[in-house]
Amino acid sequence: MKDTAPMTEPAEEMIVRNLLEALKRLHDDLDRVELWTAVLSDFQKPVPEYQSETEYLLPLRKARTTRL
Repeated sequence: MKDTAPMTEPAEEMIVRNLLEALKRLHDDLDRVELWTAVLSDFQKPVPEYQSETEYLLPLRKARTTRL
């Protein structure tokens, strides 16, 4: 038979459950840290120079004459 008392088994299960929940929260926190690290590193880079290209511009419309 086991040498453990009946009250220690539920305590052991509770400890294991709490440790698993703590590891899950730690994993979630690490995911958030990784995300924010990537975001902040992108904000430190300079904005690329803007170059408009005419192939994506809409054609200009002629001014309408309004009739009254």
